[in-house]
Amino acid sequence: MRRLKIIEHISLDGVIQMSAGPGDDFPYGDWTAPYRSPAGLLIVDELYGKTCDVLFGRRTYDLMARFWPNAPKSPMADRLNAATKYVVTHRPESLEWGPSEAVGADLVESVRRIKAKKGPDLIVAGSMTLISMLLVHGLADEVVLLVNPIALGQGKRFFEGGSLPRGFALGSSRALPSGILVNVYKLIPTLTEEAVSRAKLEREFEIAREVQERLFPQVLPNVAGVEMAAHCRPAQAVGGDYYDLIDIRDGSPAEAGPVRGCDRLGIAIGDISGKGMSAALLMASLHASLRGQVLSGSGDLGTKMANVNRLLYDASESNRYATFFYAELDCASRTLHYVNGGHNPPAVLRQEDGAWRVFRLGDGGPVIGLFAGAVYKEQTLPLLPGDILLAFTDGISEAMNASDDEWGEDRMIAEAQAHAELNAEELLQRLFRAADAFAGGVPQHDDMTMVVLRF
Repeated sequence: MRRLKIIEHISLDGVIQMSAGPGDDFPYGDWTAPYRSPAGLLIVDELYGKTCDVLFGRRTYDLMARFWPNAPKSPMADRLNAATKYVVTHRPESLEWGPSEAVGADLVESVRRIKAKKGPDLIVAGSMTLISMLLVHGLADEVVLLVNPIALGQGKRFFEGGSLPRGFALGSSRALPSGILVNVYKLIPTLTEEAVSRAKLEREFEIAREVQERLFPQVLPNVAGVEMAAHCRPAQAVGGDYYDLIDIRDGSPAEAGPVRGCDRLGIAIGDISGKGMSAALLMASLHASLRGQVLSGSGDLGTKMANVNRLLYDASESNRYATFFYAELDCASRTLHYVNGGHNPPAVLRQEDGAWRVFRLGDGGPVIGLFAGAVYKEQTLPLLPGDILLAFTDGISEAMNASDDEWGEDRMIAEAQAHAELNAEELLQRLFRAADAFAGGVPQHDDMTMVVLRF
């Protein structure tokens, strides 16, 4: 979104009116002339920028159109003649000084639309009624007042009677040898504007949260002999954690249905670097990339992970990445094929002769999205009846209490072993409660995601 800047000469007593020519009853003509200087012209050039577009009321546009098209060549003449001139008018057919565009009947929404366009800064000068409207609706980003050392006593003022209360923050102030003060202000939002902006932002985040929730499985696959549960609890309205459970039949994801055998079960969990909206957007890209690879059919998981890595690398900035674990369970042989891209190693818990054995699934390759040509290698682990798979993000294992102590993976695994008789959903809920109990009311600092499977 581009900035809208109001630039005005103003007297000490707030007058900005200047003579419009013959027939104008304003007695002081161009009262700024005695205070003009080369230094002042340089500052005005700087304020306008190398390029700009302009927003005019119709009267100001007509005054400018009489002079600037035929003005002697100068940086200001070149700038204004090349600028797109947005004009508040009921006579758009008579806009001869171009390029020009008539502003729509809904002035406030039209200005918002113009600001949303890509382009240079939008400058407003000399249109008193328009300026008042822009200030009332908080549409100006910056107000530049060139305060001339003169009091005029009469004339239209920058703030006429009836203006709404409005605060300004002084960004900079420069004094010119001629006595002019160049003051640059930013508008301070009113309480009403802040409330409206906050409500709009909250609604946008609510929509983003609803969209993100639809990216997670709405119904978990029904696979004979496998219990599964999964949950993501973001630290903010949206987050960067990701999980997926995909029933793969004949090389493609299958629709949810009655309990039945499967060809393969896809199991994914990942953690995007960062939090909030930017992480959520990259999470959506990861979801699409993985699903695309699953649709491509069977194949080595190392190759699939390399493809996902390249897709995420192309879709993200150089400092963004994700830790990511992906596995496919061969439902017939109960063999787990997996590849780990820098993610917290999932744990497979197995009871043997009354003792627990823990397998950590940590091998595969680096994080994804950071190195374009990263190589990944598929690993395998045969599963046995009674095995429990815990896949998680570091928001679970690194839940912190008031002393900044972490819950830790060892405590998490011990908690799961102590309650191994629970079904997958009950065990998942138990682990979340245990992490929260350890934190002792300390606000959640990271997204928390876990996938639990019992075989």
